Amino acid sequence: MSECKRSGLIRAVALIAATYVYFLIFAEFAFLELARPVVGDGDRLRLVMGALGAGGAAGSVLAARLFKKEARGGRLSSWLLLCAFAAFAALLSPSLGVFGLAAAGAAVGLALGGSTVTLASGLSALVSRSRLGLAAGLGTGAAYAICNLPWVFAAMPATQTWVAICAALLGSALASGLPSVSLSNPVHARNGLGWMAVFLALVWMDSAAFYIIQHTDSLKSATWGDAWTLGGNAAAHFLAAVLAGLALDRGWAGSVAAVAAGLLALACLWIEHPRAELAYVAGVSLYSAALVYVPAREERPGFAAALFAVAGWGGSALGIGMAQDLHGVPAWFAFAAPIVVVGGLWWCRRTGGLVILVLATLGFLFATDARAAEPYAEAAARGREVYVSEGCIHCHSQYVRPGTADIMRWGPERPLDELLRELPPLLGNRRQGPDLLNVGNRRTPEWNRLHLVAPRAVSPGSRMPSYARLFAPGERRGEDLLAYLDSLGEHTREARAEQIAAWRPAPDARIDVRAGATWFVRACVQCHGPEGRGDGPLALRLSPRPADLTRPRPWDDVELARLVKFGRPGTAMAGHEALDDDAVVSLARHVRRLQDSSPIR
Repeated sequence: MSECKRSGLIRAVALIAATYVYFLIFAEFAFLELARPVVGDGDRLRLVMGALGAGGAAGSVLAARLFKKEARGGRLSSWLLLCAFAAFAALLSPSLGVFGLAAAGAAVGLALGGSTVTLASGLSALVSRSRLGLAAGLGTGAAYAICNLPWVFAAMPATQTWVAICAALLGSALASGLPSVSLSNPVHARNGLGWMAVFLALVWMDSAAFYIIQHTDSLKSATWGDAWTLGGNAAAHFLAAVLAGLALDRGWAGSVAAVAAGLLALACLWIEHPRAELAYVAGVSLYSAALVYVPAREERPGFAAALFAVAGWGGSALGIGMAQDLHGVPAWFAFAAPIVVVGGLWWCRRTGGLVILVLATLGFLFATDARAAEPYAEAAARGREVYVSEGCIHCHSQYVRPGTADIMRWGPERPLDELLRELPPLLGNRRQGPDLLNVGNRRTPEWNRLHLVAPRAVSPGSRMPSYARLFAPGERRGEDLLAYLDSLGEHTREARAEQIAAWRPAPDARIDVRAGATWFVRACVQCHGPEGRGDGPLALRLSPRPADLTRPRPWDDVELARLVKFGRPGTAMAGHEALDDDAVVSLARHVRRLQDSSPIR
């Protein structure tokens, strides 16, 4: 390989890696972690994510129009520079509330959409067609490896954002002065539609699996639990991506996509299996290399824009939305998605369909016991039996007494005759722990799992025994119990939200600064850390990560008191419902002091 060609390959690999690092560690991860402490996990987060996706689609279309007009890659430097500025704005936007975050999300999406389309469309200016696959494999593999480095993956969202900013600035410098590109290779419309179907199914499966892993503590620990696991992931990502790149340069794009679909389908079906991690990692790396290679080979900005807008941004939104709504990946989808890939490859007249059919069929036949294949209601029904058999009724009631303080602590209430019709009734014998009638409105499955496994690690001083045996390898009762607890209160979520919104601390509540600091140590340090920076002992095991309380937030005193009292429903941020108003306002004042003493970093 000549010195000029070698230099072009290295430059192309670096540009792909810089763009992908920005996408993986920031746009897909850190940005949402910055947003969640402000907007929660409900409709406001969906608004921010929608702005991110809309910005990405708009940026893709705009980049294609600009590229076709000038037929050059020099604009990539500007797009990546805009990525850096958008990420920096995201660091400041939480203080502006939900609309500031939505604006930042739109800017991030716009810049990233423009960067990906411009990069893919102009990559052939640096690398010959015979080396495009190798460049794509090395670049995406390096990006995944970097993002899986323990000091990057386990860093706070603000630190990850700075990593993304540095990657974008480096990419901008490398992209300066890219040569012009000759757009002389029109893609056939038939191929374009086929590849869009292929990548839409792949991104959809990947996004759904990623969301489930990230929001299931046992899966997250197995997949990204420690430095050795992360190091193994980094190596596996890189190796799989490089092998994909070599295969792509041999004209095996269809086979790469087919095998990736098979591995992702198996990962979705075997998501509880210890080796599902390897299938997921390999499948992601294979299709990511192909997702860069295919539009780069076609050299058509319009095709690249449509591919990234529909398959990239659209597929990601659909996958996350499905996982949120269904709490898993249905078996029928894990089987149907590869069939869509086969159809898309056949439409493109590509090979490899038989491979995916065999893999998907085997996975469907032998993974019938996978958690993802089960209706959530069935798991909850079995979990109720676990609740009864383990004697939970001896310490926890499921009865909110009308006209008492129970209403605000554990409410809303349910009619007694309705509770008595259940078989068996679970009103409880006596209440030593909190009432659980609506616990699904107050605690997430992730928090409940941690508490069941190690109660005193989550709630120092708790009298509850450990139920770690329910979560032993091959044991399903723990997950069933979590499904049951999550179902409690599913019909009262709106009523509970109205109760929380109407609550205000008593006007005569007394603030005791020393008591607030004591309560912080007792109730908050495990997640938020001794200085409130979101780095407590449990921080790495929670998703989203606990908020850095030293960063200014757009909370007035009443909103902050509500957060202390009730937490943030839908996230691992648990409330302290049993505290009286004096303790709540004292703890809120301590949190305010943490914010006031630390400027935005």
